[in-house]
Parts: sequence; C-alpha cells; structure tokens
Amino acid sequence: MFKDDDEEEENTFGVTRYPCMPSLVALQQMRNRLHLAFLGRKLMKWTALATGRELRRLAAELYEVYQGFGEDLRNAFILLARSRYFYPQLNYIVTEDIGKKAGVVVQQSAKTVSGVKIVQFEIFETEYPPYAHLGIEKGGQTILETKKAWLDLLKRLIMMMQLRASFLMVELANKNATKKSNVLAKIVIPRLNVTSYYILAELEEKEREEVFRLKRVKQKKDMEKKLDEDRRRQVVADEGNKLKPAPSRSREQVPSRTRSKESGSLAVIKKEDN
Repeated sequence: MFKDDDEEEENTFGVTRYPCMPSLVALQQMRNRLHLAFLGRKLMKWTALATGRELRRLAAELYEVYQGFGEDLRNAFILLARSRYFYPQLNYIVTEDIGKKAGVVVQQSAKTVSGVKIVQFEIFETEYPPYAHLGIEKGGQTILETKKAWLDLLKRLIMMMQLRASFLMVELANKNATKKSNVLAKIVIPRLNVTSYYILAELEEKEREEVFRLKRVKQKKDMEKKLDEDRRRQVVADEGNKLKPAPSRSREQVPSRTRSKESGSLAVIKKEDN
C-alpha cells in the first residue's frame, strides 16, 4: 500500500511480529507506523545519496589540497634554510620580536549541507606586518619568499583541517543514514507487515466465527419456532377431538352376533307367553 514502484518485495521469512492484540485500533496503529517507516526510509535514502555526493566532492577537494603539498613543504624548508644562511640568528630574532597581534586570524562558522552541519574556517590576514625591518641589510627577497611560502602552507594546512573535519562529519552522517535505512528496510518494515497480516488474519477469523455463530443461532431459532408450531397444531388438534360428539350407532351398524342374541331372547319371551 505504501510501496514505491521501484521497491522490491520485502522479505518477511523468519521475521517475528510485534506483540499486540488483534483489533482495529492496533491495525490502524500498525498502518500509521508502516507509513512513517516508509517515509523515514525515503528520507534516509535521500540523505545517504546527498551525503555520498558531498563525500565525493570533499574527497576531490582533499586530493587537490594534498597534491603537491610535500613539494611545497620542501621548497618552504629550503627557503628557510637560505634565510638562515643570511641570518644565522634568525630563530632568536623571530622569538625576540613576536608581535602582539596575529598576522593571520581564523574564524569558525557552520554550514549545513544535506542536513549535516559542517565546520568552515575563514582566514583573515591582518594589516600588521610581522618583522617589517627583517631583511633590510641583506637577504630581503629570500625572507619575503619564505614568508609567502609559509603563509601559503599555513592556509593550506587550515584548509586541510577544515576538509578533513567536514569529511569525517559527512562520512559519519552517511553511515548513520545508511544504517537507519537498512534497519527500516530489513527489520522494521517486515515486522510491521507481518504484524498487519497477523491482525488481518485474526480479524477475518473472528468475522468467520461470528458469521458461523449467527448461522447457528438462526438455525436454532428456526428449529424452536418449528417445534412450537408443531406443538401448537397438536394442541389444537387434541382440543378439536375432545369437543367433537360421539357418533350414534344404527341397527344396520350393530354387529350380527348382537342381533342374533336379541332375536333369541325375543323367541324365549314368546314361548313363555304361550
């Protein structure tokens, strides 16, 4: 009832139903839960698709950021070595002249992609020039190139941290959405289907029992009604027989033996008279 055209038939073999009483209320609840389960599975599938697409995009960006990072890091260390050639005490000079204000500021913000909050880092370069007088005597061009190379590396490191954190969060969301979709498709929906079939079967069985009971009650009432009619007819017939007068017998209806006895008695009476 709630299935899509492209959905396969759910396998309900070996699935246990939810404990419930077979009633219309329970059936409606199971249908509502089944409808919500199908909607949840659709939502989880869409979330998994969206997060998968976002994962591929982040993976491509990570590949671009990581590509050539080792070579750039090597060039930055080479430039730092050249700067130390001009200034052997470069580390001491840098630690002595640490600025009170940062030259690069990172601000954190959140972005929602496919229902997942992703952390974003925004890089701002302040106008405060660190070590403005470093390299005036000699090696100024090399120190500027070193500054630029390490600033680019810092920005790339921040971008790598942002992409890695976003990738991990999106990957976790993708795993959760896939897991929930599988649970709904393989456990929850089959159990709800089995429970609905059980409730429908029980309700149909109750309906058949009720129909059979009504038939038996009707048969019993019909039999009782027929017996009452037969008993009433018998009573009416008996009362009619009692009220009917006894029939009188005529001479022709008297038996021959009785007539012979009467004729004999008359003959005896006549002889005595004589």
